[in-house]
Amino acid sequence: MAPPSKSGKGRVAKAPTRLTTKSKVGVRRSSSNSAGKTLKLFDARRARSMLVNLFRFTKGQPFRPQVFRSWLRQTVAGKGFKLPSVVETEKLLATLSRNGRAGVDAGNQSAWQPLGLRYVDPEGPCSVDNLQGYERGPVRDTTRWVSWHEYGSLYGLHTTQDAKQRQLYQVVRNRALRRLSCDITRRKIVVPTSGKKKAQFNSVVLEPRRPGVGRVAPAFSFIYLHSFSATSTEYAAFPHYFGVSSAPIRVVLPTAPYQEQTCFEDWMVWRGKALKWRRVKFNSWFDYLTDKGGSGENRLCLKSLEEMRERVHALIREEVKRVGDPKRVIVGGNSQGCCVALDAALTFPEVLGGVIGCVGHVLGNTPLDPAKRQMPLHLFHEANDQEMKWRWIQGTVQRLVDAGFNVTSKREADPANCGHWIQEIEGQWVRAALRKIIHSQTAAAA
Repeated sequence: MAPPSKSGKGRVAKAPTRLTTKSKVGVRRSSSNSAGKTLKLFDARRARSMLVNLFRFTKGQPFRPQVFRSWLRQTVAGKGFKLPSVVETEKLLATLSRNGRAGVDAGNQSAWQPLGLRYVDPEGPCSVDNLQGYERGPVRDTTRWVSWHEYGSLYGLHTTQDAKQRQLYQVVRNRALRRLSCDITRRKIVVPTSGKKKAQFNSVVLEPRRPGVGRVAPAFSFIYLHSFSATSTEYAAFPHYFGVSSAPIRVVLPTAPYQEQTCFEDWMVWRGKALKWRRVKFNSWFDYLTDKGGSGENRLCLKSLEEMRERVHALIREEVKRVGDPKRVIVGGNSQGCCVALDAALTFPEVLGGVIGCVGHVLGNTPLDPAKRQMPLHLFHEANDQEMKWRWIQGTVQRLVDAGFNVTSKREADPANCGHWIQEIEGQWVRAALRKIIHSQTAAAA
């Protein structure tokens, strides 16, 4: 159950990511196009978010407004939108193409598709200091800023003409990069729990920044819980695991308490003449009663889980106050941290923005609240994981599916071939899920 430190992470150069099993299960939402509901206006903001798909449809070739309207009719059918008229379509395309000829990121007029990060040394570690574009600022108190490059494609709508001088439109794709940045702070977070009690977490906090601007207010908060026996400080070298250009995100990385594990009652260590032999302690989110070595779900001390549930709930409440909406708070975690993140989100009084879980599972002790069925649950599993073996983990996913929850489950081999102790792929999974959750909320608010 105890993973090696992230500080020793390496990566396999140019190793392809091979999808071994992939299943996506979700709950269908009732169509907003049903009788008695007002259809939403399809505006330029919505159209901009679809430029990538429009580029694929047109294969980058010029097209007439009629072609766009026909494609739009098929694309938004049954999604609660009013199809724009011919005149409205012309105005919409004109708005999108207004700054297209500039060939730059023209604010709301262009769509960004991230393609990933690049390492200076492909054979080296996957820490932030090996990324293309890496820079860091001086340490001030307990804070240092870092920045790096995110590479991708910029899609803009341009105008052109055919041989008969008729106006045509064309989605143009340009390779580009964006600079991502954050402040990294090590601090103790103290939050109130029940009565006069307080929960304390030694934490690493990533505050969003914009290069040339400085720190900006977060639009989302993401609480991510580390794996068994790890600490949050190990993520200080990997802020890019959580960096997306979709929105400014505050990332809170608490460290679990240092405590004994009942299942390791024979694991003793000499603590000196005063304390003598004592049971080994681990940073852990709850107390394991058994150690099945990956063959099945371990029994746990329910009291320790409930106590941690209350503490994580207190942390979530503080982040809800910060961003103003529980649906803008996302929780997640790795391995045991994934288990606790799912438990905390499914037992929290309000519906959160979602859960992102890596190489973990929903606990058998976690109640499934029907009110949380629409909350997106993104679960990632390593194909060769011997600590969380798929033959029984699959049943925990199916439990959520059978209960009608909005689950996206993906099983994939880590190119680093480290099994349960996932390497760089953890960041790829987390970033992909963050983008989906943020994009879904942004689209719903439009």
